[in-house]
Formats: sequence, C-alpha cells, structure tokens
Amino acid sequence: MNRISLVLLATLVLGVALVWSLRDSPPATNSNSTETRSLLVYCAASNRAVMEAVRDDYEAEYPVKLEIQYGPSQTLLASVDVSGKGDLYLPADDSYLQVASSRGLVKEILPLAEMSAVVAVAKSNPRRVKQFSDLLADELRIVQASPDAAAIGKLTRDVLTAAGQWDSLHAATSAYRTTVTDVANDVKVGAADAGIVFDAVLHEYPELEAVSLPELRDAKANIAVGVIAGAKQPSLALHFARYLAARDRGGLRYAEYGFQPANGDIWADAPEITLYAGSMLRPAIEETIKAFEQREGVRVT
Repeated sequence: MNRISLVLLATLVLGVALVWSLRDSPPATNSNSTETRSLLVYCAASNRAVMEAVRDDYEAEYPVKLEIQYGPSQTLLASVDVSGKGDLYLPADDSYLQVASSRGLVKEILPLAEMSAVVAVAKSNPRRVKQFSDLLADELRIVQASPDAAAIGKLTRDVLTAAGQWDSLHAATSAYRTTVTDVANDVKVGAADAGIVFDAVLHEYPELEAVSLPELRDAKANIAVGVIAGAKQPSLALHFARYLAARDRGGLRYAEYGFQPANGDIWADAPEITLYAGSMLRPAIEETIKAFEQREGVRVT
C-alpha cells in the first residue's frame, strides 16, 4: 500500500471515530465526580412510575439531575417542537418518535419495552365486564384517554377503526381524559366503571384489575426513547438513554413495573468499539486511537 493510500485510510478511520464520538461517547462524568449536570426529559404519563425508579437509580450512580416533564405523548411532542428545549423524548408509543424523526426533532432512538391495551375495572370486576359488547351497555360508565393527545387513545381508535368497532365504543364512552393515568384514577375512585389503559399502568393500582379483550389484542405500544436533536448535552443524553435501555439497568425496572422490556445490551459506562485493521494501518492509527480513548473514555480493541 502506498503512502497516499495509507494516509487516506487513516483519515477515514479518524473520521469514523470522530462521528462515533459525537453520537455515542459517554459523558465525562462518573460517581467520583463532584460536578452535577442536568437533563430535561419529556416522558409519557404511562411511564411515570418506572421512570421515577430509574431516576433514583441513575442519580445515585451518576452526578446528574433529571428534570422530567410528564404528560400525553402528543402534547410532549408539541413541547419538543415549539420550545426547542430538552434532551430526551420518551412517548408511550414509538409512532410519535417516527413523527419526531421525520421532522428532524430527534436523532438516536433506542427501544425500551412494550405494553398492551386492556380494560381496567375495580377489583373482582363487580360490573362483570368480560367481552367487548359489555362496554357498550347503557348502564356502564366507560372512560378513555383522548385519541388526539394520548397514545392509548390513539392506539385504541386505530385498532378498533380498522375492525369497524370504533364508532360504537366512541358512542358508549362517557368521557375522555387527558392521560392514561387520569383514566385509571377515574376507575379507582368510582367515577367510572371501566376504562381502557395500558396493562403496565395497573402496576401502581392494586385496587384495579385488567380485563383482556381480543378486540384490543393488536393495541400494543412499543416504547422507545429518542435523543432530541437540539440537546445541549447530546453525549450525556445518550448516556442516560443507553442506561434506560440496558437490560441490567432500566430493563430490570421496566420488568419490575409490569412492562415487557426490550432485549437491551448489558450496561457499560463506556461502550467498547472493536476495530478490525490490517497491520499496514497500525502505525497510522495507533496514535489516533490512543488520543481518542483518552478523550472519550472508550476502549478501542
């Protein structure tokens, strides 16, 4: 290989390393640091309980303060779009992240977990809700989350519209609420007899139980988190996103709180890169790799 080719290849390797460092480098912080930084996270209300648990874990392990804004997925998406602020966006379904990505609002997206739509009723199911037709009874008070604001409402409407059953449920619905937790709270306090919620939400409601219906079988939410394109600390934001997705960190919490976690990687504070290169390239790239490892806290093998 001549000198020009060697230089070109070395430049290419350096470019790849620099691009990776912008995407995936861990924050220059650890549990021994005295500096505290912060991240602003927009998080769907359905993930509040698990996110609070993960926040406690992460803040105990790293000197980072998580500022979390909870709300309906669509409302949070509008906040990301209009405010231009924030570091991470975690809606209740990844369809919102697809929209955000198409608008250039998010970059990296990491899958986290799955949850399913069910009917929430009081313990022991006193109104005997067992099938879809029971939801349409005149004497049953059923509430839903708004399809125009919350993921559970949107998924329910999409699935039932495809099956030709949405209009009848819409007509039978007593009221629409802003979030899925508002629906669960209505059923909890007796303001409603039944409500459509995500199964994982009921982990925090021991007074309620779930009724699974075949009509809602396809109403499943795939949860993912996206790093906002305008994040002020993208490396730190990605660090927390990887922590959420790791099977032995956030994944454990998602399983504990009734979600079906994605099969994420084992947690590593500094991810390892494996680089395959011919022996002729070694003199040209060893110095670059050494500097890269020292700067980014990443091991390259």
